[in-house]
Amino acid sequence: MSYTEKNVAIVNKILETTNYYEILNIPQNATNKDIKAAHRQLALQVHPDKNNCPNAKKAFQNVRIATAILLDEEKRKQYDRSLKFGGLKLDQLNLSDDAIDAILMGAGLASFVGIAAGLWALYGWIKSPKKDESKYTR
Repeated sequence: MSYTEKNVAIVNKILETTNYYEILNIPQNATNKDIKAAHRQLALQVHPDKNNCPNAKKAFQNVRIATAILLDEEKRKQYDRSLKFGGLKLDQLNLSDDAIDAILMGAGLASFVGIAAGLWALYGWIKSPKKDESKYTR
C-alpha cells in the first residue's frame, strides 16, 4: 500500500493529540458549524479508504469521537469542565459506535463519508467485469 509523508504526519498528529479541539484544529469556542467543517476536512484526509498509512483507521476513529463529543451539548460541557478542572477521565465520556453514529448522523456527517464510500464501491462494481451467469440460468 502506498501513502505519503503528509498522510503519515496527519495520522500521527491526531494520534499524539488527546485534546479534542486540537484534534479537529478548532478553538474551544467553535460553533457546531465549525466542528462539522473540521470533521469533513479531516475525515476525507484520514478515512481508511483514502489514507492507506498505518493507524489511519485509529486516527479516523479519534476524529469521529472528538466530533461526536463536541457536537453533543452535554458531553461537550463535561469535556470542557474536565479540561478546566480535571478529574474527569476521557473514558467516562466514551461513546459506543452506535452512539457516535447517531450523533454524527443527526449532524448530517456520518452519511457524508458513508455515501461517498458507497458510491465509490458501486462505481467499482459497475466497472468490474461480470462473470458469465448464463450457465446458471435455465
